[in-house]
Amino acid sequence: TLQDFFHSVGLPLQQDMDITVHALDGLHGDKPLASPLFRTNYYSFLLISEGKGKYSIDDREYELGPGSFYFTNPGHLKSFGIEELLQGYMLTFTENFVKQHYSGDFYTLFPFLLHESAPVMQVGEPIMGDLSQLFEQMLREYEGASLYKSAILTKQLAILLYKTKELLLSHRVALHPRNRASEIARDFKKLLNDNFRDLATGRTEKVHSIKTFAGHLHVHPNYLSNVLKEETGKPASEWVQERTLSEALSLLRNTSMTVSQIASRLGFADAAHFGKFFKKRARVSPGEFRRSQHL
Repeated sequence: TLQDFFHSVGLPLQQDMDITVHALDGLHGDKPLASPLFRTNYYSFLLISEGKGKYSIDDREYELGPGSFYFTNPGHLKSFGIEELLQGYMLTFTENFVKQHYSGDFYTLFPFLLHESAPVMQVGEPIMGDLSQLFEQMLREYEGASLYKSAILTKQLAILLYKTKELLLSHRVALHPRNRASEIARDFKKLLNDNFRDLATGRTEKVHSIKTFAGHLHVHPNYLSNVLKEETGKPASEWVQERTLSEALSLLRNTSMTVSQIASRLGFADAAHFGKFFKKRARVSPGEFRRSQHL
């Protein structure tokens, strides 16, 4: 998590929402820094206005400086080094935020969130000014106390994602997988999202098994899990369980379905099995979680 990462480099940061916005100035301390290798469970978007550093993801390394704009997706192995203190902005959000605040086929609209992380893009004026203004607006909203903070940040994030999509086109960034393993990981994530989208719309009645996902990808289930573990840090079962929990949280929060109905929708044998799964991962029972949302 974001909080875990900042703790690892000795810096205080609380992640009290599924979206965060921070100014980079002083965020990494006041000295040059080399981070450890790490994986994240969130998406991050960074805009650099001043400073100098390097950023690596998997087996690629990029220079950072004024005008650098880039994003990273969950699961990749990353590190960064700061040579001259950075100024700019960093935004992060989780899949839970997407699930809670966006309807429709979000990942079809913004497919780059499922693909390889793109190279660092260098942007000049007036794009740099436009992005800086958007990040500053999001930062003020994040630090404010509006009753509508989440709703406003949701709209602002959508604008950022559309601008990112536009920049990827104008920079002619090709989001091709590095190799077959990377391609399998990308295609699995798309199949997983398609499965839960079909579940929500009634086009399917159950969550696919790992064997079914592997069959669609023409690989053995064990090979699929090994590839995902290597590429993302998580085996196939963990991806499915995390997405199942995310769907369960959304259904408990946003629908009047009973716990038994949700258990059936998500492919559990009964409410008891679902309750055991939910409490292990969410640390509260389904009923307790639902009641906490209506206080």
